Amino acid sequence: MSSEPLRLFIAIPIDQKWRERLTEQSRRLKSNLYFQKWTHPEDYHITLKFLGDTSIATIQQIQKLLSNVALATEPFELRAKGWGTFGAPTSPSILWASVGGDLDALTDLHRRIEDSLEGLYPRENRAFSPHLTIARRYKGKDQLKTAIDDYFPDDKGSENNWFVKEIQLYESNLETVPMYKPIATFTFA
Repeated sequence: MSSEPLRLFIAIPIDQKWRERLTEQSRRLKSNLYFQKWTHPEDYHITLKFLGDTSIATIQQIQKLLSNVALATEPFELRAKGWGTFGAPTSPSILWASVGGDLDALTDLHRRIEDSLEGLYPRENRAFSPHLTIARRYKGKDQLKTAIDDYFPDDKGSENNWFVKEIQLYESNLETVPMYKPIATFTFA
């Protein structure tokens, strides 16, 4: 491992069935929604905390702290919920897929990660909003005319549930596709 800092974040990997479903839905959306950048399916995840450039010495501390968080966490259930955007309706910055299920357990996991890393990283200034980024930077000429869920009338009521059993520490490399590579996995108790 080099001595150069690594660009890191902590996230929940999603299950394979949801990844496949999102991949198919994204393919269908691309012909209707003109975003500049679409997330590679292998990069789908639920971010818990962005760390940024991190030294090798700090990575070892993070791994110990995340091991402790994982050992104190029981598996919990999440599910695919729907779609939305961040930013102005005429030019959204992010297209995202939302998460349902045991959001109390998810929020508690996020809080415990924030608490454990408080001496190393500042807390987020905004409320935790669990989602998966699907696309960035809308480039369409017209405002989005319909809710994203309306592109999938056949999916109404179709949910994908899975148990979250781990968190991962990911390295981000903006020069590769896919961009994110797990470098450590922390399995729940």
